[in-house]
Amino acid sequence: MNIKPALMASAAALSFATAAAADDPLVSPPGLLRDRPLEDMTEWEKPAAGTSISANDYVDNYANDAGGAFFFAPGVSVNNLDLAEPRIVIRGFTMGNRTHRATVNVFRDGAPLTDIHGDTHLAEVDLLAVSEVSVLRGGGGDLKYVGDNLGGAVNFISPTGRTARAPRAVRFDAGATKDGKPGGQAHAELAAAAGALDYFASVTGRYETGFRDNNQRIDALFYGNIGYEFSPGFRTRFFIDASRSDDEYAGGLNEAQLADDISQDMPAITLGPLFPGGPIIEFAGGADDSEIGRKLTTARLANVTNFDLFGVAFEGGGHYLRRDVLAPQIDFAGVLDSNGGEWGVNLAARRKVRLWIFDTDLRLGGTYGSGSKDVDWYENLDGEKGDLAAATIQKSKKITGFVEAAVSPISKLVVDLGVKFVKTERTLTVDGDPDSETYTGVAARGGVTYQLAKALQVFANAARSYEPPSFGELVSGDPEDIIGLEEQDSFSYEGGLRGRINDWVGWEVAYFNTSIEGEIINVEEPETNGFGDALVNMDKTRHRGAEAALDINFFPGAFSRRGHALTLRNVYNYNDFRIVDSGYLGLDGNRLAGLPQHVYRGELRYSAGDKWFAGVNVEIGAGDYYADHENEVSAPGYTVVGFSAGYRMSDNLEIYASGENLTDKHYAAGLTPVLSQDLSDGRIYTPGVGVSLYGGLRYRF
Repeated sequence: MNIKPALMASAAALSFATAAAADDPLVSPPGLLRDRPLEDMTEWEKPAAGTSISANDYVDNYANDAGGAFFFAPGVSVNNLDLAEPRIVIRGFTMGNRTHRATVNVFRDGAPLTDIHGDTHLAEVDLLAVSEVSVLRGGGGDLKYVGDNLGGAVNFISPTGRTARAPRAVRFDAGATKDGKPGGQAHAELAAAAGALDYFASVTGRYETGFRDNNQRIDALFYGNIGYEFSPGFRTRFFIDASRSDDEYAGGLNEAQLADDISQDMPAITLGPLFPGGPIIEFAGGADDSEIGRKLTTARLANVTNFDLFGVAFEGGGHYLRRDVLAPQIDFAGVLDSNGGEWGVNLAARRKVRLWIFDTDLRLGGTYGSGSKDVDWYENLDGEKGDLAAATIQKSKKITGFVEAAVSPISKLVVDLGVKFVKTERTLTVDGDPDSETYTGVAARGGVTYQLAKALQVFANAARSYEPPSFGELVSGDPEDIIGLEEQDSFSYEGGLRGRINDWVGWEVAYFNTSIEGEIINVEEPETNGFGDALVNMDKTRHRGAEAALDINFFPGAFSRRGHALTLRNVYNYNDFRIVDSGYLGLDGNRLAGLPQHVYRGELRYSAGDKWFAGVNVEIGAGDYYADHENEVSAPGYTVVGFSAGYRMSDNLEIYASGENLTDKHYAAGLTPVLSQDLSDGRIYTPGVGVSLYGGLRYRF
């Protein structure tokens, strides 16, 4: 193939988009074969493993949280904090903390949902208003979005008035667990395009009692965007989001409680008896007594503008984010009341230039952001605010600059290089007295892709990444004091092979090895009983592993002539994450806790043309799987089975059904690693949903 015309795509390898088309979910063939046709290989010119997830991968299930998008994403795991708050884990990063802080940055249409302080609330994401999800793993990809964090980035991409499936659509879902705990959601969307103008808007309402006690969830979400093309080289699009979530948290369980009854909420924390017949002292109330939960209100406005000037392609934009959080937590933690906003701007320029004897696609740009929030802590009086315990102001600023270049020195080979400068300031103000920390770092990457054959490509890259502590990590020990955490530095290398054989098989396999200095790890003390964070910079850790995605289309000739398809989709992750040097902790050589050594996810699906489909899916976690970094307590492995099915009743109406955990397996859908679970027996496990069935209908007109 002719590589040179595709250099522009390679220069921003794995870059994020702001709009994506979506295919009919009932008739689409599997992802690798669908997304990578033989006649269009330019999407493959990426020197790192990356994943583009279509809404077709989850739209026929009960898609009630952001974690449901990543079933077919290699290298990605979902570690649930609770029913409404998944944590996205990429190659083992974000496992070290109780909440989803930094390390994996989350974007919506290229504008950040992870705020400038490093906090992410995935309850703000409505999968029903998403057409595509892009995943950048590690340091590979567009330096506008990665390089200043260890795990990578995720971008949720909206439909537009030109890419939405229909001008109008409504959807209703409802179902229940085997215990009769109901849940449901309603969704409506509107899209139109006329001349240079187009728009898309959607609204979703959700109510769930939760399969556990103290687990009710009420969400309302709005998404909209409007775009205008002034000329072929000048277009702009505005995005507006607003959401409100009122969620109860059931809290974690220990292993015995997990095996006994997954529907229970976290019981009271007690001490004793210290001797036979001695007293039992209640250290803290349970989830219900403490009214653990979160009220989250968010509004966001963003813009992306593209224009050409003097032969240079510019992309610029900005965003404003307002987020208010009221979160009663366990008794001794109190009630968090956080209110604040941030703004940011970005600009990038791209042009083809002649460097020495090579045509080179050159891209450079930068970002700037600033944010402030009031963070107050109160005594928890049965979920209500009591006396003020701490009043602080958190301010963050961040500036980045980057340059990327791609060149094809010989036929079929593309070389991609980039470097990024990052400066982050964090200021904590208590009683008018500011305390500041400044972090400065450089990230760099280089990668190559080589076209071995028309449908076979090899890729490799090396990257240095850098990440400062998030604000939440800096004040994890005391909300009124910055602890001495340092930045994290990593060096990684990666290689892989992607290809396909006609319409039969498509695959991508990759091996990665990342060495980290100063990775922030939770080494919580036993007496905290699994709550709070005790974070340290581990001297040296290593994340290495293998990822594979394999799609098989059985009998494509005979079946496709009748419009039918029998497909098997497979994702496998091998996780080998270890502590290399732990200093005084004495953990050298131990596995980092929190993820199974082997994870497999797959689906076998039969589609009968555009009339109906049925499929069965499975997820397996096996091998070494530890709950603590001392590797004394193994977390329970799991095999979880589900199904999905759908039927098209007319050109406009579809019905569908899905089931989860059909074997009623008691397993941990989330785990917060600690130093020594053998001593603390902490409540670090979040149970997965038991047997549950959901059905719905979708009407487009």
